[in-house]
Amino acid sequence: MLLPVTPRERTRLFREVNDRIYELLVSAEPDLPGEFLCECGRDCGDRIELLPSAFAELRRTGRAVRSPAVVPALS
Repeated sequence: MLLPVTPRERTRLFREVNDRIYELLVSAEPDLPGEFLCECGRDCGDRIELLPSAFAELRRTGRAVRSPAVVPALS
């Protein structure tokens, strides 16, 4: 039986998964986009296509990966 996951836990997990995706992309194909998971914390399941450089900029500026579909709902 799976235990429920809180939005905070889901965000933390997806952030960690995205960091690993980034590491793999940078080591293999740094000029090709990858699919990253939305870190909104909701159960949206959206994936966002980003170049590794765009992902690195989000992390550098302290922002999370967010689907355009959920950004307005979080405002």
